[in-house]
Amino acid sequence: MIALILARGGSKRLPNKNILMMAGKPLIHYTLETALAAKNIDRVILSTDSEEIRDIALQINGVEAPFLRPNEFATDTAQAADVHFHAIDWFKENEGLDIKNLCLLLPTSPLRLPEDIDGAINLYKESNADIVTSIVRAKPLAWHQNIDQETKQMTSIIDMDNRDAVRNHQEMPDSPVYLNGSVYVLNIDKYRKTRSYFGDKTYGYEMPLSRSIDIDERQEFEIAEALLNARK
Repeated sequence: MIALILARGGSKRLPNKNILMMAGKPLIHYTLETALAAKNIDRVILSTDSEEIRDIALQINGVEAPFLRPNEFATDTAQAADVHFHAIDWFKENEGLDIKNLCLLLPTSPLRLPEDIDGAINLYKESNADIVTSIVRAKPLAWHQNIDQETKQMTSIIDMDNRDAVRNHQEMPDSPVYLNGSVYVLNIDKYRKTRSYFGDKTYGYEMPLSRSIDIDERQEFEIAEALLNARK
């Protein structure tokens, strides 16, 4: 199984976030090291448009960065599926490697452990899934509200007169989940057809909240760094 790490150079909300120093090392190093430590991963490949990111990634023995991503696949509007297929097609054209299954990892999830990658891949194999994506538990839907950005008035997104929808949290073992952005395992043939992570054979690998931060803002970066420092 190949792990493909996606690290674009441009980032507007948190500039250069993929290589910002976090708890003593560049952010991207956490994902690269975790992928290399996972038992189910055979190769760790970086897809980036940035020579700086590539140089920093290659400081870690075992990481491969055989190409730079073309600019057309490194814009704010570039489709994620096209970025994935660019890497897959590169290996087909340059190594004759026909990738059937792929594990996608983003540097913005530095708290995942090797066991999370292995667990998601094991679930993918055991369930004969098309897609496995890592997930985390959400609060019950009854706690979720829409809010008017001008008036700040809130309205429920569910029918509050429905007793089944507003039970106590303790009575709701099947609370909703959401994707935490940490691990994706894909059947490439099926993914080419749908270009979606969702379908009849999409399965979720559950991770704890403590390992589920997906960094997009400075505050999330600081929380993740504090959690990493607490591990030491």
